[in-house]
Amino acid sequence: MKTFEPPNSGQMKAQKKGTRLMRAVGLLLAVTLLVTLSVGSTGALTVRGSVVDPWYRVEQLEVGDALEYRFYHRGHHFMTLIDEQGTFNLRPRPGCDINGWGSSWYAQPYLPGALLAHTEVEAVTPSAQGVQVSGSGAVSRDESATYGTWGATMSFAYDPTERIVTGTGTYTIALEAPLDDSTGDLNLYKIASNYLHEVPLLTGGFGDTGDMSVAEVEGNGFAFTWLPPHQPSHFPTDRTGWLAVDVRGQHNVVDTAAQNYERIEPAFKPSLKVVLTAQQPEVEMTFGAMYDWDKRKDFWEDNVAITPLILHEDPPVTSLAFDVLFESQAIERCLHLPLIVRGQRP
Repeated sequence: MKTFEPPNSGQMKAQKKGTRLMRAVGLLLAVTLLVTLSVGSTGALTVRGSVVDPWYRVEQLEVGDALEYRFYHRGHHFMTLIDEQGTFNLRPRPGCDINGWGSSWYAQPYLPGALLAHTEVEAVTPSAQGVQVSGSGAVSRDESATYGTWGATMSFAYDPTERIVTGTGTYTIALEAPLDDSTGDLNLYKIASNYLHEVPLLTGGFGDTGDMSVAEVEGNGFAFTWLPPHQPSHFPTDRTGWLAVDVRGQHNVVDTAAQNYERIEPAFKPSLKVVLTAQQPEVEMTFGAMYDWDKRKDFWEDNVAITPLILHEDPPVTSLAFDVLFESQAIERCLHLPLIVRGQRP
């Protein structure tokens, strides 16, 4: 039978020294972890007991003239909020394709022909449940003028199993006066995207591709599909108190080398869906969309613009409030490489 032999004094001193060293290293690692998780975050991290929850974090970076807030869930960069000289531009990337940045949602109001600006990002705060965003600003008019104020609060979350970004929130607008012939209609937001028509494809031949395929639109008593080249300017007259716009994703396989540009890799672009519901029963909106036909082969352009409208000839309003739902779904499955379109057999 083995017997226990007590260590000699030299061994005990060495063990104590080693224990103190391990404690010091452990403390250093804990401090390093806390600093690493805190750098770039624009809000306090959620703490459960003494453990910092790292599921969601936000990095703030300057990229040229833009200030970017990058949202992460367990290391996956799933969305970016871009403030480029006053924009409030949300770009989701729910999938695993490194080039899977597609359509953009400019969640700010503007009048026809305006340069989107005048936004202040008030807070971007990560927590255990997601990322909370609040912003406000002025309603953009012309190149530098304004026509009232707006504010929005949103909470975004990411589901890594379904590869989907979801968001809920509220959106308010206070116009300085009712709309009229001089102001034109009020654009409640803009979804910007790219649709390429009859371009060379990496799969062979010519066809349509880009960052989107179609827009599925639904409101009170109507539903339709908008295909950009079939109706480059589409402004139906249906009024509704709620409007859902689902810009479907696309596998972008444009052959840019065949267009005499540097080759870009094919990429899976996600869907982007926004649902606005007016809180006041008297407020109604319509759908509007434009496709820039002259830029139909330009892969670098946002040649699609989609917006809900408050028409200036409708009953006058100056105060608007909406409930907002947001959703962005990846179209690829990320179980293995090469990536495949969701729903297809590997």
